[in-house]
Amino acid sequence: MKNILFAICLFFTSLAKAEETLTIGTTSGYAPFVSLDNEGNYEGFDIDVARLIAEKLGRKLVIKDGGSMPSLMLSLKQKKVDLLIWAISITEERQKSFDLIYYQGEQVQTMPFLFWEQAPLLSSIQELNQTICIEAGTYQDDVLKNYPTLKLKYVDKISDGVMELKYGKVFATAIDHSLVKKYQDQFPQIQVLNLPLAPSEQTLGNGICLNKASKLSSQVRKVIDELRAEGKIAELEKKWKLN
Repeated sequence: MKNILFAICLFFTSLAKAEETLTIGTTSGYAPFVSLDNEGNYEGFDIDVARLIAEKLGRKLVIKDGGSMPSLMLSLKQKKVDLLIWAISITEERQKSFDLIYYQGEQVQTMPFLFWEQAPLLSSIQELNQTICIEAGTYQDDVLKNYPTLKLKYVDKISDGVMELKYGKVFATAIDHSLVKKYQDQFPQIQVLNLPLAPSEQTLGNGICLNKASKLSSQVRKVIDELRAEGKIAELEKKWKLN
């Protein structure tokens, strides 16, 4: 009898501890949003935002690295994480499947493409007639799939895409606006060409991604509203040079 009671107590204790955590899915190698410091700890704008959310909710933050966007989305669908925070662009297509809570960034009407040393004279995405490198599962991936004539080469991390470009393995690399300056500073040979997006392809900034049935959605939305009103989001944007 004592063993049964002990087992029941242990079960409810474990359950209580689980309820006190906030497990987020993200991926390193996406500075200034998420990266690892010299000691292997997670840092970045999104990590700071996640910490503030967990603090406001009174939960312990747990970080799970998904490795790539497809893995992150799968972990959320399987409820292995509570939410995703990884500079995820808010698009019409993603909003059909997930609850995306805006927290940072502006509407994007163009997509930047990186070229090595010289950018071609093009006016539309349709004119890209050679191999384009993209990070699998990203917003750029979602958009460029709409152009069946494009030749796409997938990488797990955008830094790999930049290397593909540097060594002449691809014609161009599609990238997020927020990362352009970082790679231009690192590689002065990089040239950027911004090509226009159709209205349905444009984004509404970055969103925290949750399952539509998640009970956390309303709480997270309220916390983000509070953080914006308190000026915390703006402070972090300045800290991580996002503004």
